[in-house]
Amino acid sequence: MKSILETLEDSGDFSTFVQLVKEAGMENRLTNQGPYTVFVPTDSAFARVSEERMKEITADTDTITIILAYHVVPGTLTSETLRTVETVRSLLGTELVIRSSNKGITVNGVPIVEADAFCDNGICHAIDAALMPPALEVTIL
Repeated sequence: MKSILETLEDSGDFSTFVQLVKEAGMENRLTNQGPYTVFVPTDSAFARVSEERMKEITADTDTITIILAYHVVPGTLTSETLRTVETVRSLLGTELVIRSSNKGITVNGVPIVEADAFCDNGICHAIDAALMPPALEVTIL
């Protein structure tokens, strides 16, 4: 089995997220630390973010780190576990709202499109949009 970062790199569907991880200097955390549950926006999810907004997001590493920390939760939460909880606390310290139905699971209203990619140091769930921490929504919008 591979680390979270190696799994994401090998997939090819998460190159934008991987690039942000490297820009923020979080490679070690997603390779050697954990366990973590990572909600990973797909490249197609990032492609829907405007170029101007991406420039704002990637302008400084502090902002990138805040956004990435909002996508990472301590522990290994499988989709089965996620169906039993209402909120989880991200590394940023803020809560993510989890909802499940017969249509699937959402994180802050964003659908999980591919669940349960098990890794050495946790688990990844692909999501259909990037999650924006509440504090950044105010400053970026």
